[in-house]
Amino acid sequence: MTASKNSSLESSAPVPANSTQNLKRKLKSEPTLDNHAPSSPRDTKPTKKYMPDLSVLDDANQEDYYIEPICPIPKAKKPKQPPQGAWTLDTKDILGPDSQHAYVQRWMKLCQQEATLDTKYVIVQNDGSRENLLRLLGLKNVFVKQLPNMPRPYVTRLVFDRKHESVALLKKATPPAEGEGGTDTKDEKKPIAGEDKGDLSYIVMGGCCYRPFPAQGFGEIAFMAISQNEQVRGYGTRLMAQTKERAKALGLKYLLTCADNNAVAYFKKQGFSKRITLEYEKWQGYIKDYDGVTLMECKLHENVDYLNIPAMLKAQKMCLVEKLKEISYSHIVFPGIDVKKRKGMQIADIPGFKHLFSRKLAMNAGTSGGALTGLGAPGTRGNSAMFAQRDPAALQALHKHLQSVLNQVKAHQNSWPFVEPVDPKESGALDYYDVIKNPMDLQTIQKRLDSGWYYVTKQIFLADLKRMTDNCLQYNGKGHYITELAQSLEKFFMQKL
Repeated sequence: MTASKNSSLESSAPVPANSTQNLKRKLKSEPTLDNHAPSSPRDTKPTKKYMPDLSVLDDANQEDYYIEPICPIPKAKKPKQPPQGAWTLDTKDILGPDSQHAYVQRWMKLCQQEATLDTKYVIVQNDGSRENLLRLLGLKNVFVKQLPNMPRPYVTRLVFDRKHESVALLKKATPPAEGEGGTDTKDEKKPIAGEDKGDLSYIVMGGCCYRPFPAQGFGEIAFMAISQNEQVRGYGTRLMAQTKERAKALGLKYLLTCADNNAVAYFKKQGFSKRITLEYEKWQGYIKDYDGVTLMECKLHENVDYLNIPAMLKAQKMCLVEKLKEISYSHIVFPGIDVKKRKGMQIADIPGFKHLFSRKLAMNAGTSGGALTGLGAPGTRGNSAMFAQRDPAALQALHKHLQSVLNQVKAHQNSWPFVEPVDPKESGALDYYDVIKNPMDLQTIQKRLDSGWYYVTKQIFLADLKRMTDNCLQYNGKGHYITELAQSLEKFFMQKL
């Protein structure tokens, strides 16, 4: 059997409205996935589900919102305490608003549609009732149009097979505008959104047909599709999550499917793998192997709420942050530093540095005779920046070398466009500082070198020179004569450094 989520989709026809009079029957609550009535001995008791707070979506002025984790998160037992003058960030502030994530936005929107009954997921079995037969007919239409390679009789046979069941995605039908449709609405009142007409005000917009094998502990997905005009909205992921929860309710541990080439990528995103871990003896003889398809498996975990993955991820992230508070200072905020006012400072004097690297500093102090050397011993690659700051003679020698290179760069025949900061009016580049956010020139580099504290390594000096030429390329583009001068100048100072 082939499961696919094709892109060429069409919506199914709505259920006829005039059949309301023939459907006066006494039914129990509808077998939805969140609270379904037992439709077969395989059904299990419904459990209390996590429900997101959808009220945050009602405030149009509130762009950012937060979701609650799926379970309570214990606080850090012994978090690192901030020193005097510093403060701590709450876990909520560290993670930021959940609305910044696209998957959270889609999930909240889908949950809101289900809460307002704009969409709903129902379990459909061929029990002979008119209501379910109409649903199965709608599912068959969707599958046939979405899976053009599947023969219509084959799809019809499996969808209406009593051993199969389906999770149908229903959407509330939009009432036609007044005067449209070619019928007299005075004689016959059509169902509109919000009316209590059972499923007569809904249309089938997708579904998943599968056959459970409770004794073997797995289910086989036969068909899965979403109508074309409802795709790329998260319905496919939500439908798969509903199917997984239904499979868990039936006591299934695995879901298997034979996916065609167009569906392999989709099923991978939904947690399916080409590696089959289910014992071969359990599914051998139950699933037919076809040419041109890939057998894929998804293992279901009892403790995972597939309908609320974003809330579960929020809980995991919060738990990780709380654990990090016990071993790191990532939650501590130190006051800012005005480096220019202080005319530079030692790296080890930066607030928070000694706390972040206290262990490494202690180890280095023991290997260097008690001197504070930073992240590595003097002369090592990781300590080059700090060691230049700690040795005045080395710093003086470095500045002397950098001044020599800068003098040669200034004297270069192609350096004239970069001697001073760009004057937009004089040069005609009126939008220069709108395009270039971090301007650089030789005059600015000279001032930084004269300060005596800015260039503590050759790499910082080289970075400013590179920024100067990169800005030229960004503003003027390739092939411009000023860009060619910048590239020539870059080759020159790269050789000198």
